[in-house]
Amino acid sequence: MKKSLDIFYHGIFWTWNLCFLVLVYLGILPLTLPWLGAAVVSGEIPFPFLLSLLGIIGVPTACTFAGCRWFLKRPTALMRLFYGVEAPLFALLCLRLFVLRELTMASTVLLGAFFVAIAIFTVELFRGYAAQKRELAYFQLINQSLVLMVGLYVGTVLAFYAIPAFCVFLYHFLSFQWLGNLLSSLSYSPLSSMMTLILAFGLFGFSATLFGAMPFVFSHMYVRSWWRIFSAFGKQYRWQQGSLVSAISAIAVVVCFLVVQPQPQVKAFALLDAPPATAQARADLIENSSQIRAGLVNAYLQSYRYLSPRKDSNRLRSWYQTIFNLSQDQAQFFQNRHNALLSPFLYQGSRNDPDKAAQRYAEFFDTPIQKAERSVIQQALESTVNREEVQAGLLNIDQAVIRLEAQTVTVTPQNDWAEIELYERYENTTNRDQEIFYSFALPESAVITGLWLGEDGQHLRYPFVVSPRGAAQTVYNGEVERSNWTAAEDPALLEQVGPRQYRLRVFPIPARRSRTEPGHLDLWMTYQVMQRPEGWALPQLLEKRNIYWNRNTERSINNQALASADDQADWFEPAIAADADWSPIAHETVLPEGYRVSVTPLKSESQALKNQRLAVVIDSSRSMAAHPQALGQTLDQLKQLPQSNQVDWYVASTEGMAAQQLKETAMAEDNLSFYGSLSIAEMVQQFDPLGQGKAYDAILLVTDAGNYELAQENPELPELTAPLWILHLADALPLAYEDTVLDAIQLSRGGIDTDIQSLLQRLALAQGENDAIASAVDGYLWQVEPTDNTQADPAIAESEGGASFDPLAARQAILHQSRQQDMTQLAALDGVHAIAKRSAVVTPYSSMLVLVNERQRELLREAEASSDRFARSLEDGQDTLTEPNNPLNAVSVPEASNLLGLIVVAGVGLLWLGRARPKTIR
Repeated sequence: MKKSLDIFYHGIFWTWNLCFLVLVYLGILPLTLPWLGAAVVSGEIPFPFLLSLLGIIGVPTACTFAGCRWFLKRPTALMRLFYGVEAPLFALLCLRLFVLRELTMASTVLLGAFFVAIAIFTVELFRGYAAQKRELAYFQLINQSLVLMVGLYVGTVLAFYAIPAFCVFLYHFLSFQWLGNLLSSLSYSPLSSMMTLILAFGLFGFSATLFGAMPFVFSHMYVRSWWRIFSAFGKQYRWQQGSLVSAISAIAVVVCFLVVQPQPQVKAFALLDAPPATAQARADLIENSSQIRAGLVNAYLQSYRYLSPRKDSNRLRSWYQTIFNLSQDQAQFFQNRHNALLSPFLYQGSRNDPDKAAQRYAEFFDTPIQKAERSVIQQALESTVNREEVQAGLLNIDQAVIRLEAQTVTVTPQNDWAEIELYERYENTTNRDQEIFYSFALPESAVITGLWLGEDGQHLRYPFVVSPRGAAQTVYNGEVERSNWTAAEDPALLEQVGPRQYRLRVFPIPARRSRTEPGHLDLWMTYQVMQRPEGWALPQLLEKRNIYWNRNTERSINNQALASADDQADWFEPAIAADADWSPIAHETVLPEGYRVSVTPLKSESQALKNQRLAVVIDSSRSMAAHPQALGQTLDQLKQLPQSNQVDWYVASTEGMAAQQLKETAMAEDNLSFYGSLSIAEMVQQFDPLGQGKAYDAILLVTDAGNYELAQENPELPELTAPLWILHLADALPLAYEDTVLDAIQLSRGGIDTDIQSLLQRLALAQGENDAIASAVDGYLWQVEPTDNTQADPAIAESEGGASFDPLAARQAILHQSRQQDMTQLAALDGVHAIAKRSAVVTPYSSMLVLVNERQRELLREAEASSDRFARSLEDGQDTLTEPNNPLNAVSVPEASNLLGLIVVAGVGLLWLGRARPKTIR
């Protein structure tokens, strides 16, 4: 009998290991090793996945060597090595690679306990009881208590799966349905893969039979391991002492398990359940910010950190109902016990909590969760295997994906204005087409006049077209979406999204052609700008996505190479020095549409604000708490206005505390409570009922950069009876404004600024009822008047001819028209777009789009003919995360006849490791 058992033990160990080693080393690795090596070097396989991958291959290899070296003549020990060390390690590594995602504290502690228990069991297998030293004996018994607990725990959990799985396997094996699947697979496989496939099926079938015995054999071996040490310790140091040490150790393990069980989102949601109604309640919540943050992030990433919400874990119940014909209540009994044991891997909440967490995070922290927690979210995304989209979203902010290979600036001066050409060359070393995103600012009077793309290796520039903002956005987004199922074709989109703000998106930067030949794309952009005392202004970066530069980026200005900059260098310096003897001059040009645009330098001395009534609305959202000094200085300067002016103070507030008007004596930054999130539209909406019946000369909204990503889609604004001016503290401009807000600023004859003195000066210049004034910015006064005369005044026209100044003039004419007409009417929008299209300029209503083929141009013609051609969607940059599969949820219960097929697919896929890189969904 003993001899038969020894043969049986040898058969199990050597049959499984030899099949695995032959399959991996002779079947899989020769085909995949070159790809795997290159993927490891290029970083396509993240380090944690690489460790699991090496472990899955290395554990059977090491155990086979150990079996040959030490246990060849010890079949019982060989079986302990297989079921107690090799099988659980192999299973844990497979689970870590294919099932488990980002680990939480509870799952880390539990998995750590598993690995420690396996290590302790291995030491006992090789070395036995440490009888020579009392301290080692105590230490070993304490650790063996963990072995006992893990053995009972794992055996119980596996029993829930092993019994139904083995029954299904046995049913299909005896019915020989597996043979038809094997023959069918072989008929479609090339000859070189047949042996690999046969080995894979054979290895799976043998593994399935071993898995059926795993819960019982594993528990028996681990309990026996503890008993051997416990018995030896009891004989040497008394049984009572051994029992006390084991009991205390076991209790400590249970307590540790219970301590790490609570999940932070439960408390976070409870704290934010009701809006705080007092300043003290707000302060109390802010003190708990770290706990709230941890809870909301955990809820947002629940599908990446947990296998399933607890109440959605019902697959085991479905299996038991299907396989054993149990009632739902009977099957639920087993499901409840299973869920209790698997609680570290189950989320305590709803599958809808991610949306709720994102909303609560934005409301409490005044920033999108994807923007504030992008490093944490990226780490979670890398813990699973998903397909990557190419669109650059919030998770791609400052990511080093596309390298800026070269950058050139060329300035062509024209007296006190110049045309500036920017050229950039992009390098893509990834194996996917990518999008880059720039958000940048230019002086308010500047105008963008051109955009071109050039493909790698060609001397052809694809030209731009000027299109209604909504039509251009629709075509561009359609092309990016189309790339998900077909080859991408180069479009680029350049939009004006604020008085100073622009947004540039380019797609695709072509994927690399080979591992040594990256993809390239060239881009040119031109703009016109008035000269300033500091020189010619360059674009100032507000945000970038997917693009980076380093010391190897080649930079030049007017054909003069620049020294290598470090990796943290700005996109462009603030300005390029110009001739020192420049002086501003007057300009005049007449547009074909019948507008005379005249430009005169502003006087250097400031004008005083007189007899004005101002409504000052203070933003009390949480992000404003970061600017106490800037806010205090602004409030002081407003309080120091000449006495002929009157200032009424208002404070906008988030839900829970109402917006209110304050007396000047109470208007100090120390008296304000900063909490929650407010958009510009919400602040204007809150001011409207408070300011009813009061005539103001200007509404001044004091805020910071805010978060455009949290804005509403086309919010409804009340009709403004005074110009809306927005002061952004700390020299921080928002990335963009909602089109509704941007239109309201322009229609009300308002504007934006980042300096209170500059804003007050602009208000003083706007005093009076001169409808001809379009703007007074950047040192010039711009005036636009209708005219029937098509000739400019020769005394002030440019010597080069008025046509060269046309784009700058057209920009101001469009701004003037937007303040004179109802820009919600299609006719008015078409009128200003006609000026932009003829002048080839970017405006808040007209965007530049680069198209490369007739198909795209036809799509644009269709979009331009639609009635919503100026309706632009909010580009909030929020990335849609694909929810990983929930292995514990039975949305639809599979038939018993399909279970084997599912297991076969999982088994074969388990062996074909590393064929998909873990990527993010953006």
